[in-house]
Amino acid sequence: MEVAATNETPPSTAETSDAAVEPSLCIPISSSTTNQFIEIFPEELSTIQSSQLSAVLQDEKAPLKLWTDAATLYMTHKRERDSTSLLSTACEELLSKQNLGNKEERTRIFAATGIAYLTQANKSGTLNDNGLSVNSTSALDEQDRTAQQREASEYNTELRDLAEKHFSRSWNLTQLFPMTWIGRGMLNLSLQRTEKAKFFFKTTLKHCGMVLPALLGMACVQFKEGNYHDCLEMYSKAITLFPHKAGASARVGLGLACYQLGQVDRAKAAFQRAHAMDPENVEAMVGIAVLDVASLDETLSRDKDYRKMAENAMRLISMANLIDHSNAMVQNHLANYYFNKWTPVTGVTVRVEDGNAVVVGSGPINLDAGERIRIGYQFETNIVEEDDGDMMDDDSNIFKIKDVWKGAPTDGLKLWKKDYDRVIALAKGAYSSTTVQGIQAESLYILARVHHVRDEMEKANTFYERAVKIAPNLGPARFGLAQTLIWDETYDDAVCHLRFVANASPSATEAHATLGLLEVKSGKDRKGAFSNINKAIDLDPANADLVLLEALALQQQESDYPQALERYQKAIELMDSQGEHPSWIVLTNMGVLCHETKKFDEAFSCYGKAVVALERDELTIVKASLDVEHDSIQHIDNNLFWNYLDSGVQCSQISSDESKKTWTLEGKSPHIKVGDHVRLGDVFYSEIVEINGAELKLRDAHISQASEVTNDEEGKQESESPKINLAVKRSNGRLGIFSAISIAFNLARLHETKGRTVAAVELHKAIVKRHPSYVNSYLRLACIARDCGSLANCSEWLKSACAVAPGNPEVLTLVGNLHLSLCDWKPAQSVFNQLLEQKIPKVEAYSMLCLGNIYFNNLKTPDRYAKHLQYAADFYRRILNKDNANAFAANGLGTVMAEKADLPRAKEIFNNVREISGDSIPDALLNLGHIYLALSKHPEALQMYQSYMERTRNSDAPTSSKSQDEDEAEVLLYIAFAYFDWARQNEACNNAKAAPADDRYKKCINYIEIALNKTKRENLVLRYNWCMAKLAAANCVLQKLTRGIRRTAQEVQDALDGLQESLPKVQMMLQWKQEGKKVPVSSSLMNNFVVLCKANIESAKSHLSEETKKESEAHELRELQKMDAMAKQKEKELVLLEAQEKTAKEMEENETKARMKMEKVGALLESWEQEQSMAQNMSEKKKKKRGQMSNAPEAEDGDGDDDDIDPTKSLFDDDSDEEENADETTNKETKDESDAPVSESQPPQTEKELFGDSDDDDDDDKVTKNAEATPAPSGKDLFGDDDSSSDEELLPANKRGNDEVDDSNKDDAIPQKKRRVEDDGSD
Repeated sequence: MEVAATNETPPSTAETSDAAVEPSLCIPISSSTTNQFIEIFPEELSTIQSSQLSAVLQDEKAPLKLWTDAATLYMTHKRERDSTSLLSTACEELLSKQNLGNKEERTRIFAATGIAYLTQANKSGTLNDNGLSVNSTSALDEQDRTAQQREASEYNTELRDLAEKHFSRSWNLTQLFPMTWIGRGMLNLSLQRTEKAKFFFKTTLKHCGMVLPALLGMACVQFKEGNYHDCLEMYSKAITLFPHKAGASARVGLGLACYQLGQVDRAKAAFQRAHAMDPENVEAMVGIAVLDVASLDETLSRDKDYRKMAENAMRLISMANLIDHSNAMVQNHLANYYFNKWTPVTGVTVRVEDGNAVVVGSGPINLDAGERIRIGYQFETNIVEEDDGDMMDDDSNIFKIKDVWKGAPTDGLKLWKKDYDRVIALAKGAYSSTTVQGIQAESLYILARVHHVRDEMEKANTFYERAVKIAPNLGPARFGLAQTLIWDETYDDAVCHLRFVANASPSATEAHATLGLLEVKSGKDRKGAFSNINKAIDLDPANADLVLLEALALQQQESDYPQALERYQKAIELMDSQGEHPSWIVLTNMGVLCHETKKFDEAFSCYGKAVVALERDELTIVKASLDVEHDSIQHIDNNLFWNYLDSGVQCSQISSDESKKTWTLEGKSPHIKVGDHVRLGDVFYSEIVEINGAELKLRDAHISQASEVTNDEEGKQESESPKINLAVKRSNGRLGIFSAISIAFNLARLHETKGRTVAAVELHKAIVKRHPSYVNSYLRLACIARDCGSLANCSEWLKSACAVAPGNPEVLTLVGNLHLSLCDWKPAQSVFNQLLEQKIPKVEAYSMLCLGNIYFNNLKTPDRYAKHLQYAADFYRRILNKDNANAFAANGLGTVMAEKADLPRAKEIFNNVREISGDSIPDALLNLGHIYLALSKHPEALQMYQSYMERTRNSDAPTSSKSQDEDEAEVLLYIAFAYFDWARQNEACNNAKAAPADDRYKKCINYIEIALNKTKRENLVLRYNWCMAKLAAANCVLQKLTRGIRRTAQEVQDALDGLQESLPKVQMMLQWKQEGKKVPVSSSLMNNFVVLCKANIESAKSHLSEETKKESEAHELRELQKMDAMAKQKEKELVLLEAQEKTAKEMEENETKARMKMEKVGALLESWEQEQSMAQNMSEKKKKKRGQMSNAPEAEDGDGDDDDIDPTKSLFDDDSDEEENADETTNKETKDESDAPVSESQPPQTEKELFGDSDDDDDDDKVTKNAEATPAPSGKDLFGDDDSSSDEELLPANKRGNDEVDDSNKDDAIPQKKRRVEDDGSD
């Protein structure tokens, strides 16, 4: 941001005018008496030099205000140098020497001069503006650039120092002049001291009101601090208060603030307004162009409106470059535009051929090597330098391209190129035109991209590094640097740069994906690697390329093959949904993964799809021909590479041929020969075995289902076979495509895995016939011959491979491995020495490893043990010195340490090998088992041996030169020996602790028997070991008695059987030894075995008879004990039975008692119900009786007249008398009932009578006696005492009211106490 300086009189807060017309400069003539003056109009100022105007002002003794006004006009017309020169003259000549003007005028001109110097310093931020001559082609030379940069920096520093000097002079005159504050704020802003600048601008606004320069300066500060809302507010105030003086620069600032806030439309409107106010405002033009380009939709790139808007945008940038050719930002935009623009090569067209990299033009073509061109509208490539220099001459019309043309031959194609020379010139000009490091870094990045696309990786790497050094946060430059480092195989540095880009730009999908792939390749942090790849996929889930990248990363490790295959399938699904087709490379990789994961049918399907995709990608139409048979491919499993072609001949079967194999040809075809595979019709396939004229004989019989019947001359009917088209099997020519060789080779490997050796050999031979330099097929043919036992053929194929590729490390490695498998140590040593001389890093390590193994396997050479052991250790150490993570070399060194009896160190090495390799080297497990066995750690040794067997059993290839079964037999022998040694260790205790030895001998014998079954021929060593294990097991059983261990007669019998079985075998081996046959066991050992075995047999027989007698006696004793136990058991059962019967009887009695009690309860309930019913009946009777009594006439009581009686009185009379009567009757009846004697059938009345005592176990008689002894409850007990005072009730003398009583009898009308009549028991 740049703030326009002004040196007008600081306006007050009341000032609101904004001049719309720029005033002219009027200079009064000092010698004139009529007030004449010189008027200079603004448009005339461009023709007047500052020195001329300075002389006029001095001659006319113009006031200081005119000097500042003239300087302001120069500044308005962007003549900063003239403005600065004029003001500096005023300061030096008028103020310093003549001391003219008042204090305010002098302060103003000092401040204005400082602002002018500062403005010139900001404008002179480029090398070209400093008056320096810069050659654009050499400006980027390191020394020249450094010198120019230093000179420009010194010049700018000098200008800022002058500005600071004049601000100080103004400050010394007065510290309250606003113009000085604004100048100091601008100076601090240019020096990136935003806090100080903010202080001066805020102070000006606080004390002077809304001053335009302070508003603009404060807006710049807010923009730099990232406070875009406050910045927008400041620019809005400035434009509102000073719509004209604010000018285009304020609108540009407003647009930038709006853009940062996401208000793109408002930003574009601000840029357009700025451009309208100042058509030469470069920043406004660039802003409009950038926003126009950003608003374009690339999917409509062929639309007319799209092209029109793009052209308008680039026209604005071009105009901006014409206006200000030193504007680095504009030059970078132009360079970026021309970097992506295709420029047509006028006047020529080109002709291309299928599969050819040579392009022929219709006229002379002036192109340089490395230039990027486009042929037609789709094919892009680079021009490469040809060995024949004449092809690249200026008058030549032929040039060579990097990629071959894929498609039909085409003529008249238009040629396009990238104008990289213009891009380089613009980028270099931008770099030289600025000192802003961010813009310089962008220029270097553009230059690096040009060299990158030209495949000039070293130059690209240099410019990328310089760009990153200047601007470390420039992500695209850092990503480009990582790409060049990957090309240079400097993966660690590339990972560092990619990690920085990924952290700085979380949405950079390519950075995340590439970083993940490199981390997977390094193998250091696979979890973090796949985390980065997954981040990239999450950012762009519909991008199939990212999913393919993940699949490529997964297939780096064998354990991830299933997941890799799954991701490939996901990528293909995405491609199908987007209407794209997977490439043949993707399908081939899928086929290989299916092969490795044992999905053989799917692998074959993928290879078939890959062939079809290859034809589509290569735009090649494959045609088969009957004339030439390039490839002898006829096997049914290789149907991807052959077809049946119509021979143009028909044939019919000879009906007289009983074999149904002879056919007659209807016509002749020179393409049919013996051995051809043919198809007759659509369903019958066979092979021609003989051709005799027009007749041919097939290998297979054909029974026709229909025939035509014709009559001969004699009228006899004859059947005639129909005519059938004859098709011949021929190669379809797909192997002619070079890329198809990879698919064919992988298919042949699939045949090998499936056991289809004939199909594999046929395909490999076809490959070497088509492409004799394809070494891999030679090697596979040699391996197939070796596996089939044909060492002569293997040698021939290896010789052919050596002839085709002499010195090829793969060929020599296979030759050396073949010699190793045959134990031909000297030829193998010679081959690996030859490989060692080639100094190829990976091959060198493998060669040293094999040489170390050769020396270690020849330790038994007489007088060479120590020497060979040292040589082996030296080779292993040489490998580890170069690669300390080489597990194979470490394993070899561990074997050397074990051979030297340094078991602790050997154990440590083998454990490190396991940790490094992840148990991928089974030999380390085997060696570690040997170490544990030597240390008498038998469980650990057995675990290692078992792990080794599991590893080798799961792998396809044998672990040594022997077969898989022989390897397993050898390991089983190790396991058997471990159990044998463990049993002997137990027997050393010679007491009861030796009990486990017998079981371990049995396991030893079992494993030896399994090993014997694994071997295809009789292994005398295994057989002798089996006999020795039998002998040791028998000896262990015989000694159990002395060791205090129980044994059985069966164990002794088994021991005796084992001895008797092993003795004749050893005797037979001893006989063979005496006969001179090769037996790998010494005679002394076998003789000792025979002696011991015979002695143990005799001992076993005596032990067996003794053990049998003991077992017989023990059996009789057990029978007696058994009978005694059975008798005691029966007695217990009888006692138990009696107890159960007694318990049952008691339970039955208890149930009877409970039932009787329940019956009593029922009777009691029934009596209570009867009493309740009787009481209810009695109550009803009393009510009826009381009702009859109420109907009788009442006795007179007193002198009242009958007429005075209320006739309605009876309606409301109280019936309390009835209740009293009923109560009396009831009490009487109850009393009578209570006095009556209790009958025998009366139910019990108490809880004890009902349920009995809880702890009473007496019989029912006692219960009955208790019931009889208990007196029956009386009425008082049942219903309470009736003699209580609560039963008494006060009643009136009669039922009449008080008004019916005569006054004379009032004293007599007192209440009388009425009692219930109680029966005292007397009549």
